[in-house]
Amino acid sequence: MDADGIAREIERQVQEQVDRTIEIPDGLNEDQAVSFVMEHYGQMTGVDLAEADVRAEVREQMAGRETT
Repeated sequence: MDADGIAREIERQVQEQVDRTIEIPDGLNEDQAVSFVMEHYGQMTGVDLAEADVRAEVREQMAGRETT
């Protein structure tokens, strides 16, 4: 693979990672946000995430707020 091919592949992989960002809608409680993330990530990637991992990330992002 030449330098241009490598650059295109890196760009493709970076864009793929950026496209996996999930924007959680406002007004969801923690349980709803966890379900939302798990469902959408599964649809985007075909991979099931562990609820405990998602819940920990959602809690961190919510920073003690009642809703998103």
